Amino acid sequence: MPNITLEEARENLTAWRDAEMALATGQSYSIKGRSITRVPMSTILERIRYWSKVVDDLENPGGRRSRTRAFTPFDI
Repeated sequence: MPNITLEEARENLTAWRDAEMALATGQSYSIKGRSITRVPMSTILERIRYWSKVVDDLENPGGRRSRTRAFTPFDI
């Protein structure tokens, strides 16, 4: 992971989430003979996953994440 601050990582994540929302309005469009095609959704989702992980790693240094893998309830 490159040297990046938590704030920069959050900004990148926000930018990619905004791109996802923009893509929802259309993949491409043209105005006065000029056209633009947006980044494919698969690329956007890949970058969102990447930046989400970077933000999570910066918020939780040391790789300690609290996640329950399995839970079995029983009465004592």
